[in-house]
Amino acid sequence: MRNLLKTLTFPTGWTKRWEQARLPCGLVSCPSPKSPWTRICRPRTGTLLQGVYYCQPKCLETALIAQLARLYPWAPAAPPPNRIPLGLLMVARGWLTHEQVVTALAAQQSARSGKIGDWFEKLGFATEEQVTSALGLQWGCPVASSLDAAVTPVGPIPLGIMQAFQMLPLQFVPATNTLYIAFGERVDHAALYAIEKVLDCRTRPCVRERKSVAARLDQMRQQPRPHEVEFGPMYDCTEIGRIGASYMVRLGADDARLDRVGPFIWLRLGVRASHTDLLFRLGVEPPSVPNVLSPSLPVRPATASSASMP
Repeated sequence: MRNLLKTLTFPTGWTKRWEQARLPCGLVSCPSPKSPWTRICRPRTGTLLQGVYYCQPKCLETALIAQLARLYPWAPAAPPPNRIPLGLLMVARGWLTHEQVVTALAAQQSARSGKIGDWFEKLGFATEEQVTSALGLQWGCPVASSLDAAVTPVGPIPLGIMQAFQMLPLQFVPATNTLYIAFGERVDHAALYAIEKVLDCRTRPCVRERKSVAARLDQMRQQPRPHEVEFGPMYDCTEIGRIGASYMVRLGADDARLDRVGPFIWLRLGVRASHTDLLFRLGVEPPSVPNVLSPSLPVRPATASSASMP
């Protein structure tokens, strides 16, 4: 009877393999066999990139380089202007006077450094809590009560991105698939959108004292991050694609997502129940390097006869 049950349950594995084999390679020029009957006899060694299946490392590298070629030229968008200046908002709340704002602005212009909120604190006109509350009103975000970052199922954001935007992941709510992120400075909605695409979740911003966020990031910098690798500066999307594809094949990644977050290309590799983050810091291409995407065509010099023609 036990052998009979084994015989009856044996086709279950083939059914699963057939479902996997039905996925065609996302690369149009893929040289692999197109028939599912041929693919079912071969082991499935491909990877999902941005939700699209690629059957072999060469197809994966080609598709990854194509994705990077679209992300690399994108320049980070200029930060939008604030709806209400911070000083005017604090005056309206009764936390500052007009004279104090003028004094802080003069000190900031004289020093040519620092944010206006920092000068309010340095001159003793306002506390850090008042400045943070005003930032929350300015960006329409709540103020986080604690920075006890919880371990989330989607995993942490790479440290380089958190430092660049002065952000911290606070809490993940599985019921709504929402990740709450605290900012110590300007709330960057473009970065939040990119994080949503890479982590496949929703994000909600909040604010917290700048010094508290910076102190927590300093603590995290001292901690080991074995599942995070940072490269840079990088000047060639082809090199980034080769490095990314090499890591995906070597680690046996099942899934991969990527997007540009400010000056970074973030590539997250799903390896079974874990993940590995590859962070590529983009460099400014030197002007001496020719643009291979739009090569210049040779121009024939004008001759005397051609110059005299009307």
